Parts: sequence; structure tokens; C-alpha cells
Amino acid sequence: MPPMPKNTNTNSEDTITFKKSYFYSALVVLAFGAGLLVGFFAWGLNRVTAAVPTAAPQATSVAQVPPTAIQLTPTPDSAALQNLMDQAIESTRHFKGNENAAVTMIEFADFQCPFCGRHFQQVQPQIDLQYLETEQIRYGYHYMAFLGAESNWAAEAAECAADQDKFWEFHDYLYNNQAGENQGAFSKENLKQFAVNLGLDAAAFNECLDSGKYTSLIQEDTTSARTLGLSSTPSFLINGQKIVGAQGLPSFQQVIDSMIQ
Repeated sequence: MPPMPKNTNTNSEDTITFKKSYFYSALVVLAFGAGLLVGFFAWGLNRVTAAVPTAAPQATSVAQVPPTAIQLTPTPDSAALQNLMDQAIESTRHFKGNENAAVTMIEFADFQCPFCGRHFQQVQPQIDLQYLETEQIRYGYHYMAFLGAESNWAAEAAECAADQDKFWEFHDYLYNNQAGENQGAFSKENLKQFAVNLGLDAAAFNECLDSGKYTSLIQEDTTSARTLGLSSTPSFLINGQKIVGAQGLPSFQQVIDSMIQ
């Protein structure tokens, strides 16, 4: 009889090992393919995302600052508030509104300050309408002239106008004619012309301004504002509570309403 052929599968483990290797190879191929698909999908998703325009950030104007964003200077107690306000009232000469109002608001400002001009144009009319005309507040203006010679001249001119009972008219005229800092808008010649335009006694006004009658007083006012802890314009004291900057109406409403309710 012919010899029996030798069994080539002497070890079943060899066969099993061969099948595992084949299986592992297949897994590698599948994993590679899956990786390509995931990469392609991610690339396409990124392209779609990149193609969608994002909204441009909106700038926040001063008038949009929420009431909670204002910075109020903390004070120890009501006595400290009252003491601060008493000092401010004592050094402020010009008020309008109800002198018996429960709330007194004093603005510390420079006639050349652009932010003071913004407050005058955008916010002050709303304060006047809501609180001043309804006699809920008394409003004062305190000089804080520190932006140069024309700031001092403008403040002195306002005092010369006050000699003729025209302070607030001159105050408004100055803010309505701002034109940069120390660029000649508030030269003495222009200030004299403002007085003429407002119907003031030109001779008396010119003598007052040229003599420097109120030069020292304006400097003292600026110093007293700093003594009260104020260092920028516009700044406001409302019954001793401080608000700094050209804030929007809600900032003032938050403080005033809490005092008149």
C-alpha cells in the first residue's frame, strides 16, 4: 500500500493563528477606511461652519450701559454722605430747580470736556424733563476747569455772565459751541461775542473778563472738587452718592429714584 500522506495540520493552533492574523489585518484595513471617512466628514463640516458668517459684535455706547454697570463710591453711612454733600453745596454757587427738593444733584464739569458736552446734549434734557421740571430735584453746577487756559476763561466768563443773571444761558451757549480743546473756540474774543449774542451788557462783561475778577475763584473751585475726591469730568454727587462719567439716563434713574421713593 502506498504510504499514507503526512498530515500537514499537525497543530490546530497554527490554523487558528493564521485566521487571527487575517482578522487583525482586516480590522486594520477597516479602521483605516473609517479614519478616512471621519476625516472627510470633519473637513466638510469645517467648511460648512466656516461658510456661515458670524455676527459682528455690537459696540456698547454710554447710553446703553445698564444701571448695574455704574460704579458708585461706597460711603460708611448716611452721615458721611450728608457731610460730603454739605461740603459740595457750600462750594457750589449755581443751582436751578426746587430748592426744597429732597434730592440735590451737583455736576462737576469743564466747559471744554467733550464728555461733559455729551452729557449736556444727550442726558441732561431727559433729567430736566423727568426730575427738574417736576420739581423732584435741585440741580447744581460746579466748576472743575483743568483742561487748559480756555477752560478757565470759559468758567470765568460764565461767572461774569452770572453777574448779569445769565449764568445758565451762558452755560448752555458754551456747551452748544464746543469745538475741541484749546483750539480758540473759547478765546476771550469769542467769549465776548457770546455775551453780545446773548444780549448781555458788553462793556460790563468785557471789564469783568479782562480784569481776571474770577480767576482765583475758578481755581479754588477746581481745588475744592479734588478735595471732595473727584478727579475726572463729568462727575456727579447726588445727595452725596457719586457717579463718574457720561453715563446714560438709567444710571441716574437708579440713584435718584431710590432717594425719592
